[in-house]
Amino acid sequence: MLSLIRGMSWAQRLLLGLGLLAAGAVVFEGLSAETAATGAGLVVCGLFSLAALAAPAVRAPVVAAAAVASIAFTALCRVLPDGLDNTFGLVEAVALAWLAARSVIELRPSRSALVAPVLFAAVVAVPTRSSTLERPWLEATVLVFAFGTLLVVLLGMYLRQGYQRRVDAAELAKQAQRLAYARDLHDFVAHHVTAIVAQARAVRFTSTAGQRPSAEALEAMLAGIEAAGSQALASMRGMISVLRDDGPAPSRATLGEAVAEPVRHFAGPPVTTDVDDDLAAARLAPDVLDAVHRVVQESLTNVLRHADGATAVEVRARALPRGRLEVVVTDDGEPVAGAPGDGFGLVGLTERLDAAGGAITADLRTAAGV
Repeated sequence: MLSLIRGMSWAQRLLLGLGLLAAGAVVFEGLSAETAATGAGLVVCGLFSLAALAAPAVRAPVVAAAAVASIAFTALCRVLPDGLDNTFGLVEAVALAWLAARSVIELRPSRSALVAPVLFAAVVAVPTRSSTLERPWLEATVLVFAFGTLLVVLLGMYLRQGYQRRVDAAELAKQAQRLAYARDLHDFVAHHVTAIVAQARAVRFTSTAGQRPSAEALEAMLAGIEAAGSQALASMRGMISVLRDDGPAPSRATLGEAVAEPVRHFAGPPVTTDVDDDLAAARLAPDVLDAVHRVVQESLTNVLRHADGATAVEVRARALPRGRLEVVVTDDGEPVAGAPGDGFGLVGLTERLDAAGGAITADLRTAAGV
């Protein structure tokens, strides 16, 4: 027992102490009753109410049984020749009122609407057990109990409304996050699928030109296609996991991670990065890091689609005055048919940067710049 108490937090110990104190008060009330029958009724009803209140979760049948038992004992006290004189079950009344508040907070509205009125009636009827309370004191006591219980129930309704409002806000934020990730389907798929198309186009170009690639070169090309396909599947699984998971979406910690991730998965010409060490380690706002990641990813995708003969790509990031950030992606390729604006990549990227307080410029020579 002592080891169990030592393992409790201070809040649990406080609640345990209050519970034992309330149980002792109930026993004291029972011992102060005039007869053994009324004393036993006080103890049984009081401990029953405390046990229902101490349960981890409110159960409607248990709470209703505690209220009905209290009402039945009250009716019995009214017909007994020797009723209660100096006590009527104050601890029991407080426990039932608290149960009414918990019922409103924890139970479904359809169940709390049935249980709360019974608990209210039980609390209001408790003072009528006393055989020594005469009018107008009895009426005043009943009014005080009724008003106090009503306040407690209203407090429970307010707390439930606040909790439900927080739950709804969290759910709306989660849905908005999921919609944003669903909108980014283009970014996840197009980047890797474009790499697959570029690799397959290279194999086809080599074959149709009459130059049969060596076994080593063909193996390297097919391995690139396989790697790009595997990365596309991994990205799709990651996105689906985010859409299905109830937890928060993973986020990038630093600017360096936001730049390095798309560069690491790029299946095109060699990419060099020029990011200051202090800037790479900077922990920026999640929406800014996400925007940087999308800029680099979309830019590299457009290199594969629109930069013919590109042999090198450079990604630069630098800090500007007034806390602004500039990211520039350039390549040395020649423009091919199909302008960079013929899809939805730059459109979605522009929307994302507008939301993050940035701007984008793009042309046939500069894939993207912020």
